[in-house]
Amino acid sequence: MKFELPGSKANYPPPKPYKIKHVKLELEPDFEAKKIICKEHITIEAVAERLELLTLDAAELNIKNVKSNGNLDFRQIDDKLHVYIDPISEGSEMTLEINYEAKPRRGFYFIKPDEAYKNKSIQAWTQGEATDSKYWFVCFDHPDMKFTSEIIVKVPREFMAISNGKLIEVEEKDDKKIYQWLEEHEHPAYLTSVAIGDFAKMEEEYNGIKLEYYVPKDKEELAMLSFNHTRDMLEFFEEYTGVKYPYEKYAQVVVEDFIYGGMENINATTLTMDTIHDRKACIDFTSDHLVSHELAHQWFGDLVTCRDWQHLWLNEAFATYFEALYWKKSRGKDEFNYYMLQTAEEYFEEASKRYKRPIVTNVYKNPDDLFDRHTYEKGACVLHMLRTRIGDKNFRKAIKTYLERYKFSNAETDDFRRCVEEYGFSLQQFFDQWLRTAGHPELRVELIYTANVATIKVTQLQEDNIFKFPLDIRVVTQNDEIFNYRVEVEEKEHSFTIPLKKEEEIESHEFVTYPPSRPEEEIAYLSIDPDNKLLKRLELKLPKQMLITLLKKGNTVEKIYAANSLAEHSSDDVIKALKDTMLDEDIFWGVSAECARALSKIKTEEAYNALLEGLSIKHPKARRAIVRALGEFRKKDSIDKLLPLLNNDESYFVQAEAALSIGKTRAKEALEHLINALNIRSFNEVIASNAIHGIAEIKERLDIILEKSRYGEHHRVREAATLALAKYADDDKAYNRLLELLRDKWFKVRINAIKAIEEAKLDKALGALEEVATKDLEPRVRRVAEEAIISIREYMKKPKEISKLEEELDKLKIMNKELVQRLDRLESRH
Repeated sequence: MKFELPGSKANYPPPKPYKIKHVKLELEPDFEAKKIICKEHITIEAVAERLELLTLDAAELNIKNVKSNGNLDFRQIDDKLHVYIDPISEGSEMTLEINYEAKPRRGFYFIKPDEAYKNKSIQAWTQGEATDSKYWFVCFDHPDMKFTSEIIVKVPREFMAISNGKLIEVEEKDDKKIYQWLEEHEHPAYLTSVAIGDFAKMEEEYNGIKLEYYVPKDKEELAMLSFNHTRDMLEFFEEYTGVKYPYEKYAQVVVEDFIYGGMENINATTLTMDTIHDRKACIDFTSDHLVSHELAHQWFGDLVTCRDWQHLWLNEAFATYFEALYWKKSRGKDEFNYYMLQTAEEYFEEASKRYKRPIVTNVYKNPDDLFDRHTYEKGACVLHMLRTRIGDKNFRKAIKTYLERYKFSNAETDDFRRCVEEYGFSLQQFFDQWLRTAGHPELRVELIYTANVATIKVTQLQEDNIFKFPLDIRVVTQNDEIFNYRVEVEEKEHSFTIPLKKEEEIESHEFVTYPPSRPEEEIAYLSIDPDNKLLKRLELKLPKQMLITLLKKGNTVEKIYAANSLAEHSSDDVIKALKDTMLDEDIFWGVSAECARALSKIKTEEAYNALLEGLSIKHPKARRAIVRALGEFRKKDSIDKLLPLLNNDESYFVQAEAALSIGKTRAKEALEHLINALNIRSFNEVIASNAIHGIAEIKERLDIILEKSRYGEHHRVREAATLALAKYADDDKAYNRLLELLRDKWFKVRINAIKAIEEAKLDKALGALEEVATKDLEPRVRRVAEEAIISIREYMKKPKEISKLEEELDKLKIMNKELVQRLDRLESRH
């Protein structure tokens, strides 16, 4: 599938014949009517030589009048406000007064209890990114226009109103409070925010900066479990970037029904309620990723903002990578390396299942399309490659230069490149290849012995672009001598030789260029990119014993590469090596998890028994991976082994994985246990959600799935049940419910309804999907619907004979793998 949907076009920054200097907004929300009543003053400076027409963004605003020394003529056409003014010349200023009301469908959200959710808080909050600020105030809704702001909010006396900048005054008037906030630092419209509710407030301070935490009052006791590392993050980001936090305060506001994980409004971040967790969840969950990501945005996105959405990675990839760098600082090198490997895997999944695109592109249908794993995860991996290529010291210097040069303004991708190049680098090719070209290297590495020579062959398997990159290779001898080589790969196939007779001495651990010398000892093992500097898919076609040695002796990254490659083998020695490594309590938990995953792919009785031995492993994340791996075997006798974990494990997430793995057995006796699990309360209802997926694996009790999808259940439970309906899609009740859920109030339920229809290839739902793709208010929902339509239509075009042939081919591949495994086991016993 292509990224560019029908209707996509090249998008360019809009013209700016004026500069907005200041916005003053007086706002009163009407919670009952879900309406806002506003008076807005916009101060504008002419940039054009002569300015007589002002065109501003204003979507669905009921504008009563526009004034400036008297009433002005204006027109509202589509989402634009056109104001006719007496001509002013370049450099002249004027102030507009705009009075309006709105019942916003985007941008400004009212939250209140109803019959189904009686305990929900009364709140209101804004969400501007990408281009939804125009739904609640008149603005220039594009990142390349920054202004100062004053927000005055009149709310019921029991409520607080939090906004950007400094709190100037809180005035009590009758049964209302009036909050006045002043933001003296320029910022774009999408970073302007208001959050209103009955919050508990906690405060601390860091070097004179006020740190404020707002949560619904019933969550006050849990709040600091999410926020307790904020000070440490601030200190780290200041020290790493060399740039002080630029604002007087940093507020984090937790709200109900937030439509993202978090939003980095200037010094007033909004966060989802889903990040608030209890002490049991702390065992293997943390808010640190979300909190550090949004805090990093205060430098990357807020202090320096991308000039146009095509350069969005300057905001999001940087925040994602600095989130990872904080993880390294707080948790260590192994956690960081595994985090980056997982980050790459998340991007690979999107690249393989949805589309590949350049990170920097102006061809899209809606700017929200760019908020994907290419921008975030791949972008973070590109920054990691850049940092490891130029060195941490130079990377930090370049970051400091970039932030100081473009502070309180905007930047493009090449602005950042030039900042890095000031420290002696030429990076045009790097930026063109990794940011303006789609895809990534998919490498197969083979080791071939001939006479006294070992040849390492690197093949790029991807069908599209051939990449050019330095590749680090580590060779370790039988007596544990280490030799590191760096090879410049520039072609589809690249081979180089390592002589097995010593020609000259080279210093151990030193990177040298091809062709390297080699000691005369035989190779014990070699590893490719041992420190994970390169974004790539890696297929290691090395001798089995070499992979086992790599698993035993390599660093964390090397062990993970080895475990993944050993999944292709099934001999007793491979299973023993994977089991022994998995059970090693002193090893990094991520290695244990990858060994468990490898054993689940081998799928022999011996691999199954090895996993059973791991159920008592101490680390909850490793134990979770082992429980998940057992589910891949679908063995009925695993139920008795998994039940104690489902009912009594100290980790919510282990319990949840046990529920799903029990369901994957597809055994009738599993059903009762899963129905009982629906009543085990947990963080974000992870146990009940996986119990639903487990029930769906058995494909019985549709009545339960229908019940759990209804409005009134926890939103995570509803999302799970909606997706599970795909398993029952041939039943009219399930199909009709999916059609209903396409119109649900909660956008994630609508998305999952679309995904369920796509999974079940329900061509009879194409009309309903087309309506969603054109009318849904949420751009993410529209995009998923369009992708589902394309997927279903492509499936329907495929002749049934080809589908049958593909199924037969898949069966042959499985049979071939099983035959290879049997031969592998036979050979290992000789």
